[in-house]
Amino acid sequence: MDSELLSKISSFPEAVSFFAVIFIVFSSFVSSFVSSIIGFGGGMLLLGVLALNFSGSVIIPLHAIIQLGSNLNRLIFFKFNVKWTIIIPFSLGCIIGVPLGGFFSLSINENIIKILIALFIIINTISRIPALNQNRLFFTGILSSFLSTIVGVTGSLISSVIQSYKLQKSEYISSCAFLLFTQHFLKCILFGLLGFAFIDYFLLIFLVIIAGIFGTYFGKFLILKIPEKILLYVIKFILIVISLNLLINGISNII
Repeated sequence: MDSELLSKISSFPEAVSFFAVIFIVFSSFVSSFVSSIIGFGGGMLLLGVLALNFSGSVIIPLHAIIQLGSNLNRLIFFKFNVKWTIIIPFSLGCIIGVPLGGFFSLSINENIIKILIALFIIINTISRIPALNQNRLFFTGILSSFLSTIVGVTGSLISSVIQSYKLQKSEYISSCAFLLFTQHFLKCILFGLLGFAFIDYFLLIFLVIIAGIFGTYFGKFLILKIPEKILLYVIKFILIVISLNLLINGISNII
């Protein structure tokens, strides 16, 4: 193996401290744990943590590949218990929405991206996005993937649509995971074509995904033992604190 390649895959990015790596890996465990129990929220939590440690141009691609692995893990743990009639129209919408979002994101200042992420998380935390009609899956695919390519997460929007199908808990979580997997897969292809060097973050990505596997496992094990409302309130508080920190940081850098 080439020595330069070996060095890249066996080390962390220079700009990130060891403490930050530990914090990000732990956040991955918590985010996967949360998503396994309530279906969404974990992606926003991890996004907020990444945004505190990386520049705007790194946050979304890094979050995309981590969430790709996280949602695949969730699908495996829940045995792909997916409502397949949802998948095709949504995926077709993603094929349109992801390139549009990528084109738009290239013209945005990195600090503006951080501010948009913070505002998006705050809005999603304080008030849920209104549910869209389940027959508008193609439109939802375009809209959610466009926004996801810019701000990173649209799990609550996807969740609101899936909830309209009145699925069983495991089928609901699996369906959300498959739609998010599709979305992040297309985003990874896009960012790879745009030149993002995923290999430079290989070790960090690997550890974060492994932590996510354990988080998903414990989430599945405790899914019926932890009151959702209590967990939801705790996560909302954490998300608000992270988002306000991110918002203040983004605004101060612009000013």
